[in-house]
Amino acid sequence: MGAGGTSFASPIMAGVQALINQKACGRQGNPAPVYYQLAAGEYGSVGNSSCNSDHGNAVASSCIFYDVTSVDMDVDCVGPNCFLADGSVGVLSTSNSSFLPAYDTGVGWDFATGIGTINAANLVNNWPVAAPQPNFTLSASPASLAVVQGSSGFSSISVAPQNGFAGNVTFSATGLPSGVTASFTSNPDPTSTTLTLSAGATAAIGMFAVTVIGTSGNITSQTTISLTVNPAGNYTLSAAPSTVSITQGTSGASTITINPLNGFASSVSLTASGLPSGVTGSFNPTNTTGTSTLTLTASLTAATGTFTVTITGTSGNLIYSTDISLTVNAAPNFTLSVSPTTLSIGRGTQGSATVTITPSNGFTGNVGLSASGLPKGVTASFSPNPAAASSTLTLRASAAAARGTFLVTITGTSAGLTHKATVTLTVHR
Repeated sequence: MGAGGTSFASPIMAGVQALINQKACGRQGNPAPVYYQLAAGEYGSVGNSSCNSDHGNAVASSCIFYDVTSVDMDVDCVGPNCFLADGSVGVLSTSNSSFLPAYDTGVGWDFATGIGTINAANLVNNWPVAAPQPNFTLSASPASLAVVQGSSGFSSISVAPQNGFAGNVTFSATGLPSGVTASFTSNPDPTSTTLTLSAGATAAIGMFAVTVIGTSGNITSQTTISLTVNPAGNYTLSAAPSTVSITQGTSGASTITINPLNGFASSVSLTASGLPSGVTGSFNPTNTTGTSTLTLTASLTAATGTFTVTITGTSGNLIYSTDISLTVNAAPNFTLSVSPTTLSIGRGTQGSATVTITPSNGFTGNVGLSASGLPKGVTASFSPNPAAASSTLTLRASAAAARGTFLVTITGTSAGLTHKATVTLTVHR
């Protein structure tokens, strides 16, 4: 029972062609012209006896094709019906002593070798391979970059020529994240360039694959750089307490804290704005990487009320602020009044008036009292002195006191606070 046809020949030839493609490092397109070219070179116009089973010869081991190009088909054999042409390897014959071909056939008959007409190894090794084309590859060093928002990173891009490549290469980059730009120091260049990846202050953060593409004519190569964009160092400001209440003539404090983010370690300069009239602000220290104490001092005449004081921190181009609510309360105080405001006494007599102390804003101190502007021969005394609420002023005129009308000034003093009132004094006979 026999078998044959394209159902056998096609898969055999497909396998042989796969070996050829592997050896030639690529697809070969339509291989038929090459087969004919190899066959023509082997047989020529009159045939090649070394590659034919003809006239009792054994085919050469170097042959690509084993084919019948003249007369008949001979099959190597041993045993009966085998003519030993060279004394060791025979051909199928009807006689053991002479060459009488067992099977006659015409020119072009195949399958004399038992596997079609092809020696697969010889065919693969003699298949013409096209000369390699000029080419190049790209490499990046380093192939991984980490940059911070607002900064740049660098990688050297090298061109490795192959097969005599000597052209200029034009570089470009793709896959850049938002806010990142790419530039090349030399573009085009035949050997190398430096790639600069610059991340803006608001560049997208994360890991990205940046593809560097080199193009020269119709040749293109590429390499990949792993880019990591980290958030820039930053900070926030906070104030504790964020509400400060002070009284005229006193001070209050708040701690200003620099809260670093993403490894921020720079010094921050602090200022205060929005201070009401009569209030000053001072920082200790003014420049800090951690905390600073803000002291708010109100003068005795500072404006009263509630105000928003803005604390601003500046470090390079990073500017942030926080607010403090400041309340300035009026200082405790008092006023003086005299009743009656007019006194008339004769020489050798006396008169009295009540001096009243009116407190304000929680004033609770004692007020020391004195009188000035007294005419000659007139004395003044207060009872009590000092006084918390009121005191009796007594004016005594001697027998020789100066006569006339005089303006006597009453002065009250307490803890730096001074107020005055007046009384009109008339001295007569």
